[in-house]
Amino acid sequence: MVIGLFTATLIGQQIEQAGGPIWVSQITRGLVVSIIVVSLVFWIQRRYRIQLRLIPLSRAGMFHLVGGAVLPLLLVVCGFIAASQLKWIDIVEWHFSFQLFFSIFVNVCFAFLYEALPEELTMRGLVYSGLRAKLPAFLAYVGQLLLFVSVPVTVNLLQQLIGMEPGVVINTDYVILLLAFGTVLQLLRSVTDSLWASIGFHLGYLEISRFMVAQKDLRLLTYSERYEGTGNLFILFTMVILGGILAVGALYLWQRARRKKAEP
Repeated sequence: MVIGLFTATLIGQQIEQAGGPIWVSQITRGLVVSIIVVSLVFWIQRRYRIQLRLIPLSRAGMFHLVGGAVLPLLLVVCGFIAASQLKWIDIVEWHFSFQLFFSIFVNVCFAFLYEALPEELTMRGLVYSGLRAKLPAFLAYVGQLLLFVSVPVTVNLLQQLIGMEPGVVINTDYVILLLAFGTVLQLLRSVTDSLWASIGFHLGYLEISRFMVAQKDLRLLTYSERYEGTGNLFILFTMVILGGILAVGALYLWQRARRKKAEP
């Protein structure tokens, strides 16, 4: 994953410096990461006979993908409703345009290739399956989370070593976000026994954060905040991430209780 991300960002930077469009750079980066990661993951899977339960995309897999993507959407809607009722935010205007939906489509393709697919195949797929074969579930969860955090940290360091501008700022808030995000994604994989659910949630969260909560030039809605950071902290982190952990975690505990009750 580190090799794929570092190589992709290096190639993407060269394309942009040569005057190439941003969307070409994004799609190229996504393809480079996916080709490197997917090839190695499936080679390791065959070599060590690890079942990732991902390919092919069956009817159940499609259901998990859509369900995983819908969950953060429902949670963010609840977050906006709650924040509006509490008078913490005020929705000013909605924006609908061909440019917006085209940008969302391009970003979904980029996010799938560059982030959701390779990260879920490695972290929630290969890494967790390998750790779970040797460790109890709790320790495998912790190990997966620590490795998940180490990926962007390592890529960031490599970028700085060759003089590139880091893609993200590594600080305490970012690490906490990754730990919480990795937890809800792993819980989804455990509950559904499918990586498609975590891929769907991953994609849904990224698009919500980029085109709903973030107040960039292209966005679905404009809102004003009574308290600065309400969108990121309350709606995106508390309602979507922590709310997702509580919802999926409760379902996971219920499943475990049912299995224990069914045991002779």
